[in-house]
Amino acid sequence: MTLKALQEILGLEDLGSFKAASALSGGVTLAGEVCGALLGAVMAVGLAMGRSKLEHTSKSAEYSRAMETAKVVFDQFKEEFGSVRCRDIHVKLFGRYYDLRNPEEWKQFVESGARNKCGRVCRVAARLTIEALNSAGFL
Repeated sequence: MTLKALQEILGLEDLGSFKAASALSGGVTLAGEVCGALLGAVMAVGLAMGRSKLEHTSKSAEYSRAMETAKVVFDQFKEEFGSVRCRDIHVKLFGRYYDLRNPEEWKQFVESGARNKCGRVCRVAARLTIEALNSAGFL
């Protein structure tokens, strides 16, 4: 959701990267690890500023610029939510962690307001990305 919204806002629509990001939600394959909203935000930074060819990172100005901008997004996201892990963010937002691979817990997650609460996480990730890209001179 975050990646697609940022792609549309920034005019960087790329079906391949959007499709590649499909399994990132729920903390990567619903495993509760790194938040998919954050990963989508970092991918959007890469689409906007990243390198266009494979080269040694120490020789790539695009790599350095994208990495510095993505670090800002990552650090501010972590500061906002206290963690970058989906399971930790669940605890902050819902008071508990939902095992999204368990159908019964998935149902409880949805019923507990996941659309709005996780939607807020996506909005924050997108806002932080726009602000970081603006500060980096991309916008």
